[in-house]
Amino acid sequence: MAALVGTIGMAAEPSAAASKQKKCVTKIKKEFGGYKTYNWCDIKKVKYIGVQKGKNYVGLAQGKGPMRLTLTSTVTVSNSKSSEISVTAGSVSSAVKFDVTKSRTQSMAGSYSVPKGKFGTLKAYPLYKAYSFKAYSKLDGKLVTKGVARKAIGYRYVHSAK
Repeated sequence: MAALVGTIGMAAEPSAAASKQKKCVTKIKKEFGGYKTYNWCDIKKVKYIGVQKGKNYVGLAQGKGPMRLTLTSTVTVSNSKSSEISVTAGSVSSAVKFDVTKSRTQSMAGSYSVPKGKFGTLKAYPLYKAYSFKAYSKLDGKLVTKGVARKAIGYRYVHSAK
């Protein structure tokens, strides 16, 4: 009887989602452990929106001039996806043509000459190629959410002296 109830509950899921869909992904617990993930959205209208600098720096060098700051390291930066409502990484990856869950390890090197009497800072930020996308319901074709996928491509250096 428990298997029949579980099957009926899962069969009722699509019709409930069709009337008022608010998400693209549903996880349903399996009877014998684990989860089954259902993707209710298609990712469409992928558009390249340019190169974006990451919000958090991944390398830092500081010092008082006169001196030359040099920042050299090997850093791992992850590709990413973001949206208001959860969408599957696989569907976004397929649409944007790169794996949004992969990381990239790359060496970086940058330098900055700090003027005499100044305190200098050199920061390295990850750079991403950014792509916007829209997720549409597989049930009624309506827009469910918008998002951005970012592919790590390198670093941008920012320096200052005070």
